[in-house]
Amino acid sequence: MSRSLSLRFGVIITALLGVLAGCGISTDDQPRDVLASERPIVPTTAADGSAQPGSGAIVFFVGPPGEAATAPLVGVGRSDAADATALLTTLLEGPTDNEQTELGLRTAIPTGTVLLATSLDSQGTLTVDLGADFLASAGDVLLDAVAQLVFTATRTDGARRVRLLIEGEPQDWPTSSGTSTREPLSIYDFLDRPVNYANNDTAESVSTSSTVGQSS
Repeated sequence: MSRSLSLRFGVIITALLGVLAGCGISTDDQPRDVLASERPIVPTTAADGSAQPGSGAIVFFVGPPGEAATAPLVGVGRSDAADATALLTTLLEGPTDNEQTELGLRTAIPTGTVLLATSLDSQGTLTVDLGADFLASAGDVLLDAVAQLVFTATRTDGARRVRLLIEGEPQDWPTSSGTSTREPLSIYDFLDRPVNYANNDTAESVSTSSTVGQSS
C-alpha cells in the first residue's frame, strides 16, 4: 500500500472516530455488555393487550397519593375507544370497579358531566364542549379534573392542545403554575404532574413514574 493511500485511510478513520464521539457514542478496546442506561427505551405493551405509554387509547384517572406533593395521573388502556368522542365518553364514565379497588384510582370529574361535542382543527387543537356539571368542582379538584381531560384528549390522533368549553362558552382554567387561562391547554400546562401507566388485569404499575416534560 502506498504512503499516500495509507494517509487517506488514516484521515478517514480519524474523521469517523470524531463523528462517533460527537454523537455521544463511545468506543471500547474490546467487546463488553451494554449497560442498562445505554440501551434504547422501547414502549411496552402489557400481556393483556391494554395500551401502554406511547401507543393506543388511554384514559387518565387520579391515582393514590404517593411521596409527590401532587397526586399522580394513571393511564389505563381502553381498547374500545377509537376516537376523541368515544375516548372522552369513556373517561367521563370513571374508573372501573377493579381499577378503583385494585389500583386505588378515582376521578375528579364531577358525576353527571356530559360531553356535548368535540372537533379537531388542522392545527391540532381539539375543542371539547362539556355540560355545566363539570364546574361543580373547584380548587385542586378542578385542577385534577382539567388535567385528566387534557391528558386523555391529547391521546387522540392529531390532538396536541385542548380548547375546553362549557356549553359553548370559554372559561378560565387552572394550570399547575397557579395561573389560569382561556387559551387551549396542553400537557405542558401541568409540568409538575407525575404520570404512571397501569396494567388493568394485574393491577400493577408497568412503567416507572415520570414527570411531564422529562424524558424517561
